[in-house]
Amino acid sequence: MSLTGGLPLTYWITSLVLVVFGFLGSFSIGQPFLLIGLAMLVLGPVRRRPLMFWPPMLAIVAYNIAYWAVAPLSCTATDAVGGISHTVCSSLIGVRYEGQGVYNPSLTPAIDAGLISAALVLVVTFVVLMPNRRGRQGGIVGS
Repeated sequence: MSLTGGLPLTYWITSLVLVVFGFLGSFSIGQPFLLIGLAMLVLGPVRRRPLMFWPPMLAIVAYNIAYWAVAPLSCTATDAVGGISHTVCSSLIGVRYEGQGVYNPSLTPAIDAGLISAALVLVVTFVVLMPNRRGRQGGIVGS
């Protein structure tokens, strides 16, 4: 059974399950699932066209991996004798975020790392999948 466009129904169900799970878990682990599910829904009609489907899909996966690698995941606060606490947070790859008092580290480095990774993966995937137009138009290859 398939929907319009010949895509299997399981593709659409998987997309919707990822979106719902990502939405319900949006305050904890839901963000990557939500982003991938939304991307699957948007890119579903071009799923059979690798040059249009894979670069943005892999860019979103790269964004998620880089974001979670750099984002502060665990924090430890110590209370000093003077009453001023010191908070240290670390990421999956060891990036340390430190601050005084009630410290909430910025997510900007994680977002930046995700966006840079996504852009690089998008371009590299596009270049790798792009057909060699000169060779397919009957031109002499290597001249």
